[in-house]
Amino acid sequence: MAVANDNAVKYAELTDEHIADVKVGIEKFVKSNEYWDRFVHHSTVPRGHKEFTSRRLIAPKVRPEEIKKRLEFVAPRPTKIAVMTVTKTVDNYGDKAIYSREDLQYHFDNTVANIRATLQEIAVQKLDFIKGAPFFKSKATLAAVQVSSADNLLATAEKAAIILRKNKANRWDGTHFLAHITPEVLNILRAEISAKGDRLSEPVKKELDGRTYDVYNYGDFSYSVTVSDLMYSGNGLAAGKQWVVFMGKRGIDGQSPIDVAKLQGESGIAVYDNGLGSGVLLDEDGNYTSDDNKQQGSVAINMDGLGACVSDDLCILDCQFTATEIEGTQIDLDKRSGYKSNSPANGTLKVSAIKAADGTALSPTITVKKDGVTSVTASNGIYTLAVGGKYVVEATLNGYANAKVTIIAKAGLTELVLSMVASA
Repeated sequence: MAVANDNAVKYAELTDEHIADVKVGIEKFVKSNEYWDRFVHHSTVPRGHKEFTSRRLIAPKVRPEEIKKRLEFVAPRPTKIAVMTVTKTVDNYGDKAIYSREDLQYHFDNTVANIRATLQEIAVQKLDFIKGAPFFKSKATLAAVQVSSADNLLATAEKAAIILRKNKANRWDGTHFLAHITPEVLNILRAEISAKGDRLSEPVKKELDGRTYDVYNYGDFSYSVTVSDLMYSGNGLAAGKQWVVFMGKRGIDGQSPIDVAKLQGESGIAVYDNGLGSGVLLDEDGNYTSDDNKQQGSVAINMDGLGACVSDDLCILDCQFTATEIEGTQIDLDKRSGYKSNSPANGTLKVSAIKAADGTALSPTITVKKDGVTSVTASNGIYTLAVGGKYVVEATLNGYANAKVTIIAKAGLTELVLSMVASA
């Protein structure tokens, strides 16, 4: 008697239900993970145009460079009321996840899940940049008080609060201005407060647009923590520097100084299944050809009609702060690969190995390859990793099992520690 073989079932295409599931997953993930959307003002613009301008009056302003000392009762220099032109530009943003015929035939369930996860990540990154980038494009920077490792974050926050008050910015929640910081800077904040004999309070939950977020209140500011890539990168950031953004609401109308514009009507995230045969292939002669034998397809997303702009840069003050510490660098070689760091500098690789039974030091043979070419061959020690490239670290523990980890140096590594333990 013949036995049915379930493995023989082949899948030919993604169904409408699968595409709907991908879209629901992306929208839900974006809504729960998008950070900057919580701190912006929303407006709608009519269809049929890409760029819109509006003019409004702004109150007398004080630029940061005019504040030479932290003197609270010094009146700012009088200026005339000025007219400000705000330009809003909306655009479409999209990307796609590619799948093959073999994916559909042999790994169908995984294919749908992988497409959903990939497009979720793409959507969040694009929205993070669209809505978050204006926070770092303001002209009222704290360049005059740019901090280094020897400077004080609390002192910088004091100066920022004075500048915001003198520029007629409103406090974000009526009591505190808002500061955006990274987890590394939060640790520095805790240490400075502890050195003053004080203690940073537990996070307070705030609600905005139906979503909650945690802030730490201290002094004039509520500190909101994000791990956005924008906080670690940017124009001209020096080695080990991270952004700190101080902000208040516009003094004119009490709104956020960042305006996110959306097209009126139906706009949002759309998902399309392009099907097998929609792509192009590279033939054996190195030429691109049409996919006539339907080997490749893709699922694409489009975010329709979205843009963001700074509508009052005097309510946003940003500075750079040194925070080179990267936590969580202990890596299990059997489970962890693709380590990424946002530090923009060259870094170091520290390698050590011990015997689990008695802690005896071992001398592994370490081979570090950059982009497939051997860069270093040595044992225990510290090795420099240059910015960029893909590093593969191979370690042989002198007769014990081989260990291997892949490091993708996104923009350099500040420090990566590989601690290897031989169980035998």
